[in-house]
Amino acid sequence: MSLTSEFEDSPPANDAMLVQLVRGYLGRRRFGGSSRISISSCRFVVTLHGSEPSREEALAVENTVSRVPGVRGVENRLRVRAVPA
Repeated sequence: MSLTSEFEDSPPANDAMLVQLVRGYLGRRRFGGSSRISISSCRFVVTLHGSEPSREEALAVENTVSRVPGVRGVENRLRVRAVPA
């Protein structure tokens, strides 16, 4: 399913709406660590804080968020969680 077919409405009108859209989209994608991600937006640039189990997942979250309509940029501040030995 393509991203554009999921978001047929116009892009969000403000940052608060964009954060809700991004949060919902990540929830539907079921990223393993998405519940540990804090999302904020300023002037439609989304900042991601939190942790993911791997660098690959952190980059996948960033890539997904960057494709959400209305997102002008992504500041990825996600950290990779240490795996217990």
